[in-house]
Parts: sequence; C-alpha cells; structure tokens
Amino acid sequence: MAPYSAGASPNDDQFLHASHVEATKQPLQNFHASFEILNKYGSQMKRLRSGKHHYPCLEMEKPKGPTEEAGSNSWRNQEPSAASFMRMAKMELIQLKAPKKSDSSNLVLNTCGFNSSVPYEHKKHMKHAMYLLGAVERFSNQQYHEAEMMLQFILPASYADHPVERVITRFAQDLRERIDAVSNNLDLEREVVLMDVEQVIVDMRSAIHTSEQRLPLIQITHFTAIQMILDHAESSERIHIIDFGIQIGSHWITILQALANRKSHPLRQLKITVVCKPKEDFEETGKLLTSFAEYMSLPFVYKTLHSETHDLKRDQFELEPGELVAVYLECCLISLSEGPQKIEALIQGIKTLSPHLMVVNEVEAYTSGSTTFIDRFDEALFICCAMFDCLDHCLERGNQCRELCEKIYFQEIIRNGVMNGDEGNFQWKCTINFWREYLSRFGLVETPLSQRAIHQASLMIQESPLWHSCTMTLDRECLLLGWDSVPLRSVSAWKFQHEPS
Repeated sequence: MAPYSAGASPNDDQFLHASHVEATKQPLQNFHASFEILNKYGSQMKRLRSGKHHYPCLEMEKPKGPTEEAGSNSWRNQEPSAASFMRMAKMELIQLKAPKKSDSSNLVLNTCGFNSSVPYEHKKHMKHAMYLLGAVERFSNQQYHEAEMMLQFILPASYADHPVERVITRFAQDLRERIDAVSNNLDLEREVVLMDVEQVIVDMRSAIHTSEQRLPLIQITHFTAIQMILDHAESSERIHIIDFGIQIGSHWITILQALANRKSHPLRQLKITVVCKPKEDFEETGKLLTSFAEYMSLPFVYKTLHSETHDLKRDQFELEPGELVAVYLECCLISLSEGPQKIEALIQGIKTLSPHLMVVNEVEAYTSGSTTFIDRFDEALFICCAMFDCLDHCLERGNQCRELCEKIYFQEIIRNGVMNGDEGNFQWKCTINFWREYLSRFGLVETPLSQRAIHQASLMIQESPLWHSCTMTLDRECLLLGWDSVPLRSVSAWKFQHEPS
C-alpha cells in the first residue's frame, strides 16, 4: 500500500519486519527505494511554484484497449479486457433481440459461434458474459426460474484467471443467492462463506503491502494526500497527522523524508496518531517510522489510539499548543456507510480537533443512483470490471493478494450496494458529488488541490508503462483516478468553515 516506485519493488517483507536496532544501522541506500518517486519528480515539482502548467493526463484521451469489433485482428494480438467483453456481450444481446430475430427465448444459447475469427477462449468468455446479462434481465422481470437456469451454465464454473471470468463468477454467485432469497428457495446444503475483511487484512498485512505498491490507485492517492499536507504545512514547525482507516501506514515514510530535507522552518516535532480498532496492531509500522525518523535525526512521535471511529473524544489525541493538525481519511467514510449515524459521529469528532486540513481518499462508486435493479447491476458490473482489469494488469495472475483485493472491493462495495441494495440505500450515493453535499452539512468546504499534487500524479501515470490505462480527471477541486475512464478512487481536501462568533 505504500507509495513506492512504480517499477521493481524492494524486499518489503524484510524491510517492514526489521528491528529498531537493525533499521538504524542500515545505510541510506536501503531506504532509497522508498523515495524513488519523490526524488525522481523533485526537479519537475520545483517548477510548479509559479505560472500555469500543462497536465497531459488531464487533456489527452487515454489509449484504449483492442477494438471491440469481433472480426478484428486485435483479438489475436491482445487479450480484451473484462470491460470490453461486457460491452461486446451487451451489443450482441441487443442485436439478437432485434425484431428480425424470430426466436428470442434462446438468444443466449445460440451465440457460441457468432464469429469464426474469435478464438475459442474468447468465445467462452463472451458466452458466459451473455448468460450473466440474460439472467439479470430475467431476474428483473421476476422470471426467477429462467434466470436460475442461465446461471447454471456459469456455476459451478472453473475460477479462471481472466478478469472477466472472475467478475462473472462473483456476480453470478451473488445473483443466485438473491434469486433464492426472493423465491424462498433456499439451499440448506449450500455453504455461504462470509469473509472477515478486517481480520484478513491483519493476517496478510505484509503481503498486501508488497502487492499494493504496484497499484496506481493506491500509490497516487497516497502521494497526492501527502503532497497536500506538505503544501499546507510548509511553514509549520509542529505537525500532527491523525490517520483514520489505516491499513499499512508505511506511506508516511515519504513525508518523513520530505520534512527531513526541508531547509526553511526547521521541524520541531512531527506526530502521527493512528486511529485503529482494538484488535488491530500497528506496532511494526510504528517501529519502521520511528527507526527511519531517528536515522534522519527527525523529531518524531508515533501514537496508536484504539477506538471506534464513531466514539472519539478530543482529549484522547493529546493535542499540543501550536500544532498544525491534519486529518487523513482513507476509505473510512464508505466503510461506515451502512450506518450514516456513524459517519456523522466521526465528522463531529474530527471537528472537535479543529484540524487545519482534512484529506479524504475514498472509493468512487460512479453510479447514477438508479432505482431499478438492472441499472444498478449494470453500473456495478462495469465498476467491478474496471477494478479487476486494473488488478490483472498490475499484479501477476498467481499473486496471492489478487483474490484478496478482489474480495475486499467486491464484498464491501458491490455486494452490499447491489445485491442487498434498494432505492434509497445510502451506500449507492457514495460519490464525490454526494460527499460534497453531505460534508457541507458539517461546515466543511472543499479546498483546491495544489498544482504540485496534480502534476505529481500526472507524472506518476506517465512514467509507469503498466499504468497506461490509468485515467486521471479533475472534478471541480477533486482528483478522480480510474481505469479505462471508469472512476474508482477520489482524493479531495477539506477545511472546516469557521462559525461566526
């Protein structure tokens, strides 16, 4: 999860678990990989202090994947993405349902040989995608038996490596559960395993750290947040960062490096307070950050606060006079979205801290908020396709964290939002536009991202060959990151508006 180099990864398992004594003895080159991006872009960032600047990633159309025409030679040269398969499957279904087709009841079953130039594996993916879309349509028309019959051609299916098969399998499994629920046809012998996401993250923290270095949505959002905090704390001698929703935390090494190299306004103290649940343990993170701070002769304090995010009190944070307080929320609002009252309690608790800045790094579930099941399902399907395509492009297919990342994203966002969601469900409104309206109720005002933060994000995308499908846009003051133009994450900065005395 740490925002390291977009290229080769350092040996992070060994690095994270180094003891305090061992870490302080390491030569500087052992830490260099942690700051490769920051150093690499340092000279370019200096040019951002004045004038207007050109951000290619914000203006140029991103390169697209292979053409979606079934007869194209690109089928033989490059494997289409999950999103491409889904778009082609939808187009094929529309054509098959046209009036000239006399028998629409078998529209899915008759498509296996729709084009002789398409490789067999691609035909199979297309067929499964069309079965899923056909089942969704029949479910929306309350044709539950017909929908179940179509899903039987997908499930049980081999859990193939291609992202489109992984997406199809997960949606088909949840759709079958939804069919059983609404038709009162529960299979008592069917085992349903619900994953404890938080415990899995604790158990696999080191592996997650290694894998997420290579995901652009993680690296770029972290670097953007860190740059925003640095920009607002340029002249501050005492800085207190309060981190909510932490998973790994080693991305804060970058801010330690930047502050250690700051020439003007020498730092008197940097304090990082991590807010986590009672069963979470961030001792290794604290050792890592403390060891590096000592090596750089940086005055540093690390604290862990075990507390539920909706039950916070000001005196728990040991605030000191003269501190600039910056709050960082990473995927914290969406995790509380099943209970809006918990989000309200969190924001009210943060407000008592009087922070100078609050940076929000959130999942962008880009949906229209449609009240129809088939529209919500369709929107969620393409969000999931984009996310799975990103994972497939940036991680090896045998990577142990690929499935975990898929489960976390799928279970937390798609399953709760679509399979159990009805009109008015709070989670399906969780986009930057919704958060703007919601956070304004608490006196929060969105503040512009700095030119340095935007330019740095643009450079990171351009410099990594694996990230050519990563897209970056500005939505007013907010930075949206996505894959193949589908928004998946947002980074925004906020300040509490001072109430009149």
